[in-house]
Amino acid sequence: MNTFNRFIITTLLVLFASQVFATLNPNPATKEFHVSLINNTFKLITTDSRNSGFNINGNNNIRTTCLLNLPTEQNGEFTHTMSTCTHSLSSFIPSILIAGDKVNITFLAYSDFYDYTLCVDGNCIAGLAITSTNTFPANEKAASTTHTLTANDTATTFSIIENTSNLFSLSGTNNATLTFNGTTTDFESATKSYTVKVKATIGDGDDKNTTQTITVTLVDLNDETPTAITLTGNRTIAENTNTGTELGTLSATDADANDTFTYTSSNAKFTIDNDKLKLNATLDYENATSLSTTITVTDANSHTFDKTFNFTVSDIDDTAPTNILLSNVNLIKDQPANTLVGTLSASDVDTNTPLTFTVNDTANFKIVNGNELRTNKSITTALGNTININITASDNTNDSAPQPFTITITTIYIAAPVIDKFTVTQGENKGPLISKDGGEVTVSASAGTGSYTWSSADFSNTSTSKTFVFNPQSANIGTRTITLKVTAGDFSSERVLKLKLVDTYPNGRTDTNGNGISDSKESGNSDNELPAGTNKKITSPGSTRILPGIMGEDSGQLTLDQLKQYRVANHLSDYTKDTLATGDIYDYIIEGLSATGASTQVIIQLATPIPANAVLRQYSLATGWRNFVVGNNNIQSKVNTSNTCDNTDGTWQTGLITGATCLKLTLKDGGENDADGNQANGVIESTVSIATPVVGGNDDSSSNSSSGGGCVYNPNAPARFDTVFILLMTLSAYYLIRRRRRFPH
Repeated sequence: MNTFNRFIITTLLVLFASQVFATLNPNPATKEFHVSLINNTFKLITTDSRNSGFNINGNNNIRTTCLLNLPTEQNGEFTHTMSTCTHSLSSFIPSILIAGDKVNITFLAYSDFYDYTLCVDGNCIAGLAITSTNTFPANEKAASTTHTLTANDTATTFSIIENTSNLFSLSGTNNATLTFNGTTTDFESATKSYTVKVKATIGDGDDKNTTQTITVTLVDLNDETPTAITLTGNRTIAENTNTGTELGTLSATDADANDTFTYTSSNAKFTIDNDKLKLNATLDYENATSLSTTITVTDANSHTFDKTFNFTVSDIDDTAPTNILLSNVNLIKDQPANTLVGTLSASDVDTNTPLTFTVNDTANFKIVNGNELRTNKSITTALGNTININITASDNTNDSAPQPFTITITTIYIAAPVIDKFTVTQGENKGPLISKDGGEVTVSASAGTGSYTWSSADFSNTSTSKTFVFNPQSANIGTRTITLKVTAGDFSSERVLKLKLVDTYPNGRTDTNGNGISDSKESGNSDNELPAGTNKKITSPGSTRILPGIMGEDSGQLTLDQLKQYRVANHLSDYTKDTLATGDIYDYIIEGLSATGASTQVIIQLATPIPANAVLRQYSLATGWRNFVVGNNNIQSKVNTSNTCDNTDGTWQTGLITGATCLKLTLKDGGENDADGNQANGVIESTVSIATPVVGGNDDSSSNSSSGGGCVYNPNAPARFDTVFILLMTLSAYYLIRRRRRFPH
């Protein structure tokens, strides 16, 4: 067989197959035959206008007239003979059933049945049919929902033949009332509809029975309670944010679809507009750093749900510095230019950056290192016995009002009164740790002859006696301060006492010597010894008293975290970060000096040996970290193998000795290393740390002398070529030249 013949046969087979399948897809449909009785013969006139599927002799639009001879009855059925039709209907095998006045005709065509309604002389006859609808709605969880069944024969009786859910029942005349029991149904479940199959009957025979499948569709009710509230928005609100500012959008979770919600706030500082949460009050960080509200959501059926939302109030720089202090206002005449008059400080509740100060009299004075008032030239009495100046503090956003100071010029140094010792008692407890529920607190001072002036921003009462009595019940917990100024003649000393206020005094805590350290943390009660870590201590001369600083707890050794926590708790400017690697920190107070402006010594047993290239750093709450200043103050250290730091073992050497475990400092009251504002008052406050240089860091020290050295890499220095780098570049060039000579192009 050649290729052409194969192509022809294949084409014919494809055409044949397509024709066969077209014939075998009759697309069953119900048709109506109109019948007339002519000479004992039914005349059937059919009209078929289907456009596809059913095909007789290639004609899709069929109008056929056929004569079926009246059949004779045999056992209740009728046979017939078919007359010739206009179109061949040889594929049809019709059967006719006549019972009483009802006639049904069924055609069998290509294994598909077609049921027709017979109409005789225009009168159509149909079998039994259910005329009521096959769907009805029912509320979820409804105990009883009814549906009336009807048929085209009033004598019809109904029965249930399929009830898989067991939720349907029949009742009433002829069982015509269908009841759906939806008590256990839930629209929020996976099943949202249920079916039942019913049978209608008026007797025996297929024409007297019929069935119908009925579907119940559940209706969703608002029967669920909201389960969650979501706030989309920022939970941090800047102080002074305008009222009416939108903070976020509220939404609720509820199983009921298309539910509607209303929201309310328990805190009047918020308001809700539809689903928008808005600010309804001006917030002040200095008054409160956080706030909360409980949001209640109510759905359309009065179901409610509550949720509490917390907000943080962020600080902005909206307050100018206040309360400028100058640690000293006395100046001896004829001192050289650049003589330190005193250290400046100020209060600023919302600034974490260092404050800057300016002086109006720039001919005689200048500001150095940010907060030191120094002379700009030698001051003589030719200028008078006093000089009036104005100092202004700035946080780089807001400036304070100019604050006046009077600098007194004297011919010789006259010592001011020494504020020797504070004694704090509250009931049976002693020391600077006091409680809100402990009753009245009495503070007394030993300061020699002079007039006393007590004041406090934390406690409203004042006093001019040698004691100060107050009740801390209404004060806020944290560090609270009391200032004592003692005046003798034209000179005065001032000292700030810092108290740590808690809600309740720790149960069982005792502090016999009132130095602020629990007896359980001290090996003894010596006034001039202070524990500073495991088996370590800080000592001062026997005539003095040493106390821990306020930032630590039960020790003269202070951690960097404690320093940071104290700064945050008291809303102080953040000077805690050092430009060097901060090592062990020691925080202490030495009181009881022989005179204001006197010097004393302190010896520290170090927790960690001094590393190479170490630098001694000092910390001030007002200015932060800087190098310890040598001059009127001295640094000595030594290696000690006996774990004691007295003068019996080892030799003290000037500066920081690598590996040394003992440190001796000479400190001057009112000197540049006195952290209480450089004021000569008979008390020295000191916070020091042994630090090491950091690669890439910059030392923030001024031109003041430092205690140690160390190479600090400066990333801002001019770039330079490294010798090794130059050598490598030369060798690379030489190699390329040799290669070009050996392999010329």
